[in-house]
Amino acid sequence: MAESNVHVEPVSARARQLARVDSARSGVLSKFENCITACAIAEGLSVILAAAVAKFLYIDLFLDQDQGLLPYLAPAPLLSVTLYLFMKQAGLYEPNVLVDRVVGYGKLWGALAMSLLVLLGILYIFKSAEGYSRGWFLTWFALSAVALVTVRVAAMRRVRHMVATGQLRRRVAIFGTLEFITAMKDQIENSEQSVVVEGVYLAKPAAIGSSDLLLDGGLAELKDAIERNEFDTVFIGLPAQDTARIQTAVNGLASYSTELLLCTELDPYPVVVHGSRNFGPLRTNVVNLVPLSESNVLLKSMLDYAVALVGLIVLAPLLAVVALAIKIDSPGPVFFRQRRYGQNNSIFRIFKFRTMAVTEDGPTVKQAERDDPRVTRMGRILRRTSIDELPQLLNVLTGDMSIVGPRPHALAHDQLFEQKLDLFSRRRRVRPGLTGWAQVHGFRGETKTTEDIRSRMQHDLYYIDNWSIWLDIEIITRTVFVLFRGAY
Repeated sequence: MAESNVHVEPVSARARQLARVDSARSGVLSKFENCITACAIAEGLSVILAAAVAKFLYIDLFLDQDQGLLPYLAPAPLLSVTLYLFMKQAGLYEPNVLVDRVVGYGKLWGALAMSLLVLLGILYIFKSAEGYSRGWFLTWFALSAVALVTVRVAAMRRVRHMVATGQLRRRVAIFGTLEFITAMKDQIENSEQSVVVEGVYLAKPAAIGSSDLLLDGGLAELKDAIERNEFDTVFIGLPAQDTARIQTAVNGLASYSTELLLCTELDPYPVVVHGSRNFGPLRTNVVNLVPLSESNVLLKSMLDYAVALVGLIVLAPLLAVVALAIKIDSPGPVFFRQRRYGQNNSIFRIFKFRTMAVTEDGPTVKQAERDDPRVTRMGRILRRTSIDELPQLLNVLTGDMSIVGPRPHALAHDQLFEQKLDLFSRRRRVRPGLTGWAQVHGFRGETKTTEDIRSRMQHDLYYIDNWSIWLDIEIITRTVFVLFRGAY
């Protein structure tokens, strides 16, 4: 395809080059890597400070003992280093995490707990653990948990402010044909607020004409700009059949530490792609990943069975009283059993305490509404407190459900939602849950609009893609605080 309508304006290109150089030199926090480093240092220092405060509160005030501070500060740097490694492994120091509005409490506290266990093991091996009070350790852990969240929330707010005001950005250059440059520029800048296209470089040969698009040169000029540290990421946009120019561009830029991303198609892909995988010379796109919870199914199942078994034993008296109250309040069975989709599109029957005068399970199921006349007197209490969901602990023990996962809907509702949203069925890649990421964020009860369904689906897919055992523990903990915001 011939290149046309290209106009290179050296003066403008030179002015933009000087602006990029100034940007590269301005402020130590002008790059995400520096913000991440600052955040990690602040979190490490907060843990060390927490050790000193814990010593003052527990040893000095509570026990009223006069001991030196240094022995209690000695293990703190080791905990800070171990904590950094666990948080790094958990992906908590990725740029997108700092820009996100969601704080990963579970991952934060999980990394802290694992770090403390490692520290206790090291102190035990060197026979130093006996010199520290268990009360001080617990106080230190609690204060560190609060300090970590405080620092992380403050850092995330600061990063989002810097992104919004243009102080923090990912500097991007595009190299390719005019067609690709024009099509990619808006798409890239609209993808993330922090991404700014600061350079466009044309793959030669190209015809010269007139255009509103200002160019900064070709491959040689791009190399010079990278050497001046003007870009964080370079996009190469060339058609797939143009193998010679692709190879020339990649080989010419591969010796630099700048991230290189290759785009060979402008048409939207028909499905979501999660990366690629090579099998010899064959390159394939990954369109469906094995859920993280399935890769750690033993760990998740142990948590499920432990919580379900303990829950049924502890709540047995309450469940018996509720069953009796339902029987006295209205005619009909104690339990409401309805078909729901499970993992991999399997169908199971869910257990719930009956809260309505009807037990619908056909091709048409009406959703519960506010002041629904079908709800019994006892049912209103059960739905308001979410006690009607507790029998699903039996579904967890039978393996049909998990404690945490996407909430299952009646078959008729699920099929309707799937017609409205292409990605809705992806929720069924994991076992449905008694509670979930969507529920602790307030997405529960009746879904009146497509946007209600979309919001719930997006939270469920976020959970599936970001699963960890600590996220499950976080959701279980947060569920306790939203139990009494039950359905109507």
